[in-house]
Amino acid sequence: MKYHIVTLGCPKNAVDSEGMDGILAAAGHTHAASVVDADVIIVNTCSFIAAARDETIDVLCDLGASKRAGQRLIAAGCMAQSHADLVSGVAGVDATLGTQQWTRIGELVGPGRSPHARDIPLIGLDLVTKPSAPPSSPDTPRSYADWRTAPIRRSRSTPSAYLKISDGCNLRCAFCTIPSFKGAMASKPIHAILAEAQELAARGVREIVLVAQHLTDYGHDLALADGLATLLDELCQVLPANIWLRLMYAYPHGISERLIAVMAARPQILTYLDMPLQHAHPDTLRRMRRPPDADRTREIIRDLRAAMPDIAVRSTFIVGFPGETSAEFQALLGFLDEMRLDRVGAFRYSQEPGTYAATLPGQVRPQVIENRWHELMQLQQGISHERSQRWLGRTIDVLIEGRGSAGDGRQVALGRSFRDAPEVDGQVFVWGEPPVGEIVAVRVTQATDYDLWGEAV
Repeated sequence: MKYHIVTLGCPKNAVDSEGMDGILAAAGHTHAASVVDADVIIVNTCSFIAAARDETIDVLCDLGASKRAGQRLIAAGCMAQSHADLVSGVAGVDATLGTQQWTRIGELVGPGRSPHARDIPLIGLDLVTKPSAPPSSPDTPRSYADWRTAPIRRSRSTPSAYLKISDGCNLRCAFCTIPSFKGAMASKPIHAILAEAQELAARGVREIVLVAQHLTDYGHDLALADGLATLLDELCQVLPANIWLRLMYAYPHGISERLIAVMAARPQILTYLDMPLQHAHPDTLRRMRRPPDADRTREIIRDLRAAMPDIAVRSTFIVGFPGETSAEFQALLGFLDEMRLDRVGAFRYSQEPGTYAATLPGQVRPQVIENRWHELMQLQQGISHERSQRWLGRTIDVLIEGRGSAGDGRQVALGRSFRDAPEVDGQVFVWGEPPVGEIVAVRVTQATDYDLWGEAV
């Protein structure tokens, strides 16, 4: 049977999609290049905010409406878990599969079979609506083996791959629904991470992106002190010297002196850190149920830059959180102006049902939220331009991901530097034809707000 997986949402979803891909391939099914060629379409859904849920429903509706006779549609992942009734009610959806049950995708699709048997009913349609055991509550500890024993097959064609080191989250941020359906944090054992990383390197992956809901909380449930620093030290010992390791979603209160020292000492670890801060005013952070110490965050960023002067710091912020006053928003702008972060993403606050934030007084008017979002992004655009200009005339390593032709017919390659995480940051355009999948030295000749241009050295 041919299957095609559509992944929505964050890189953590991409890892789960690769897990489902591995399970189905091991069962004898065949990956289809497009939904048109597939017997089974699997959509790994996202439920993070209202816009993500709207996109999920739109995708499911489009696929359901265009299904051919005998073709099946499965909705898996976050929204299939958090809004199972809504998702299963979409016309054309044959089954749903929650976040903690995706390893059962093989049961849902069935054994490998002849393409002539497509009229056989899909089995296991009640895996979510009638689970064999009650799902974990957000505070129920889960072992890694409960949800991560599936074979992984990396289907990405790029030289970069995600590696999820834990799932779930122990934080209870006021705006976030993830713990309600992901559950408490469960760390993958170090030996399992080392084995998967070595397998990736053996397959030619040049960049491994470590992801989790809360990266710097890694290992707490395994009684590890400074778990992330320990993990990185061991990864660097078993991986080749030319592998890139990138850290995503590292919350500031878990960034220790040892972690900074390990990052600075190990060349494989990119001097890049994605550090979701969400705001910079103590009162807003308290309402968000986040650590309210913005001054401590400033110290951490200064410590990172002292140890790694060229480090690229990325963060995300929420504008228009309930109760956000004009003074609080101006404090956020002042923080950005002071700290000069390389990369910034901003979310317009979305009132999520079931969250504490949705019950707070002082909901900010949509037009005010929109105006604040544009003001923040305009400020950050200038800062990003300034940070990019620092690279003019310098040489930077670039991982080449593709090639094409410029408008004048000249050959140009597309890649990313240590400053650029896949899918969320800028790119580096390199004149010439450097080999795809290799890391090449590039002299920067032009810097725009978010991208660099240069020539291979």
